[in-house]
Amino acid sequence: MSPVTIDGSTRVYAVFGDPVKQVQTPRLINPLFAAAGHNLVAVPFHVTPASLAQTWGAFRQIDTIAGIGVTVPHKVAAATLCDSLTEAARMVGAVNSIQRRDDGSMHGALFDGAGFVQGLGTCRARLKGAEILLMGAGGAGRAIAHALAAEAPSRIWVLDRDPGSVAFTVDLINRASGVMMAAEAGADAHRATVWINATPMGLRPGDVLPVDPGHLTQDTFVADIASLSRQTELLSRARALGCATNDGNDMLNAQIALIAGFAAGLEAGQPLT
Repeated sequence: MSPVTIDGSTRVYAVFGDPVKQVQTPRLINPLFAAAGHNLVAVPFHVTPASLAQTWGAFRQIDTIAGIGVTVPHKVAAATLCDSLTEAARMVGAVNSIQRRDDGSMHGALFDGAGFVQGLGTCRARLKGAEILLMGAGGAGRAIAHALAAEAPSRIWVLDRDPGSVAFTVDLINRASGVMMAAEAGADAHRATVWINATPMGLRPGDVLPVDPGHLTQDTFVADIASLSRQTELLSRARALGCATNDGNDMLNAQIALIAGFAAGLEAGQPLT
């Protein structure tokens, strides 16, 4: 693969964050642009919440801006600045990728949920008809919840410390699926055959996990969305038991391919290949 050459025709996919040093998008997505022959580069920009609207207005006026990626803390605020949204972004109320169209309008999408489901690979088939325990009803958890609703599980139990977030996510799932498949997790929700951890719990040694991993059985499928170079506590316990598992690196890679396609002008949901 030849190195990227920036010239007068190069388009920019801006990545906004505060902070932004930790953002992995440019490192992961630029090789995809180059491999597909697109004269397009992702560049990080440190944009504070106070300057988001003003910076957004300036970038939408620049024809060589292909789009904007947003990370913490801008996902919700950026959704309100978009001219149009995909269904997932509209229902969740957040975006992580925005496509700038030729007329300067901004079309927002959210790929956390689609990236999670596609990143499961062959284990995606385990979702159909399953009882799922979803731990975490924050931004990522809500996006995953929306994607899970389309996979025809039999039940989704939602667990979070914030009752309002639980209620929002349960309603989101039931509206997206058209059936009453979601409910707040009860005392026996650990019996679910699929566990998904969309919380930061377990990232640090000694963290108390949302559900006691002692309830795991060998038949439980366990996914943790943390994208780390090491195992989380939950995945470590699950793998020691022989459970099938999935980590956040699979989700991240699937999501990056979808974001790359969107940034390159494809319809939302079409990965860049």
